[in-house]
Amino acid sequence: MIQRVISVSLALALLVVGAAKGEQLAPDDLSVRSVFALVEQSPSQFARQWNERYDRARGAEGANISATRAARARGFIDYAYFHWRETGEQVPANWRPLRRAVSAVDINDASLLELPEQTQFLESWLRHQARHALADNPALQRGDNVWLRARFHVVESQVRNHEVQRFLLRSAIATHIDENTAVGVPELIDRYAMLTGAPDSETAPLRQAAAEDLALRDGHRIEVYKTANDVGLELHLLSPSQPQLGARPALIWFHGGSWATGSWAHCPMICRLAREQGYVAVQVDYRTSDRFNTTPLEAVADGRDALAFVRAHAMQLGIDPERIVVAGFSAGGSIAAILATSSPPHAARGALLVSACTTPMHDSWFRRSVGDSIRDPDLIPSANLDSEDAAILALQGTSDEMCPYEDVEAFVHAAQSARLDANLVTLDGASHFFVFDNPPARARASEQAAAFLARWR
Repeated sequence: MIQRVISVSLALALLVVGAAKGEQLAPDDLSVRSVFALVEQSPSQFARQWNERYDRARGAEGANISATRAARARGFIDYAYFHWRETGEQVPANWRPLRRAVSAVDINDASLLELPEQTQFLESWLRHQARHALADNPALQRGDNVWLRARFHVVESQVRNHEVQRFLLRSAIATHIDENTAVGVPELIDRYAMLTGAPDSETAPLRQAAAEDLALRDGHRIEVYKTANDVGLELHLLSPSQPQLGARPALIWFHGGSWATGSWAHCPMICRLAREQGYVAVQVDYRTSDRFNTTPLEAVADGRDALAFVRAHAMQLGIDPERIVVAGFSAGGSIAAILATSSPPHAARGALLVSACTTPMHDSWFRRSVGDSIRDPDLIPSANLDSEDAAILALQGTSDEMCPYEDVEAFVHAAQSARLDANLVTLDGASHFFVFDNPPARARASEQAAAFLARWR
């Protein structure tokens, strides 16, 4: 599912930001698009204009005051985050307009759950409160699933109504399983049932989803390649079905998810192709912000350590260290590109990039998250190109809305200028998610990827 690749809510937010900044919308519009249209204004300017919109909206014929209050509060919450992401400026810690707007909404009134404005507010409010809880509570920062556990902490401490508790936590658990993995989640489902009194009819779908995800761990070799934040990070080694004497080539795969979400288990198209050609598919579990509250710096460090582990233990893993290809989708493609261009010579023979962000510093969240490290050349694939780097094949749609085609085209041209074996497969009209929604583009990409992998089989 697409949710396995990138958070749907995040993907939509990214698209709306690009479409809405500076856009002229109705003066009483309190939608997310209006927030983004005003996102670069100062906090005082935003507060004035947002409250003016609220006054017009609540005075409109047929207006529901509870709905407009919820929409106003959600707008203040969303602005606080996206203003930081787009400008680097923080709103005041106890920003009075935000506090006043939130206090006007009754989070414990279950009858308001029928209003989409209320449910949207509650989800934004929970994310906002969880962010503060993570910053203030060191215990929540340890271990796995930190954002999900922070949401539990907020609901347990601030929400009294069981129906509202069930709405918030049921949604949080289901989204987490869909967008990440279910490791450690069954215990949280038990906690959810005890806290809210949720009936079996509500918990059963969550338990089933968790069980199906955890079953993906069966039937293949799993190795812990490092421990971080008290959690063992794993390599999932899926070998071809046909036995073979001697070492095999390996494809080390990094999933997508905008550095925020994703699962080792999600590898659209590429891992299957690799196994069909005799490769061991090494699917990497690396740190993401949703599970570990980390930044892309930690994800890249995990990628380096995963590659180093495979090379150091190649004999035990049945892998030929001279035939390793790194590969990834979206943010995972960024990791693969970084490894291909900044690892020791010949650490990898090839790099297969699918809808990759080869210039990640163009993304505002990436820039804010890595801070001063943005100037580190080891995070800039084009800054380290030389003829000893891995061969590169990039599969990119011209209509990629997440990772611009022009960035990938420039990267490949720079690699070619450095006398590197690099090629770009241009998929006309294809989107970021072409592997899911564009069968002709997927077929062409599959053919080109198979030919690339055949070089080391």
